[in-house]
Amino acid sequence: MASLKDTVKEQQTPETKTVADVFKSNKEKNKMISAYVDIDRYEKFKAINEKRGISNNKILNLMIADYVLQYEKLLNN
Repeated sequence: MASLKDTVKEQQTPETKTVADVFKSNKEKNKMISAYVDIDRYEKFKAINEKRGISNNKILNLMIADYVLQYEKLLNN
């Protein structure tokens, strides 16, 4: 008998995927990026992530995944 967790996974469509689902689905990391940011803003970003117990890299990956999910439909036009 399928668990509720398995049933929920089967029912997800690309439109209902969360950022975490997209991030978990792609374990391959093959692109490095760099950005110049305001030092004060970066220090706050870093401090917030330290208090949350999450790496800066993971947050940036989640932000990129969220952005792609939000605007991916533009690629289909």
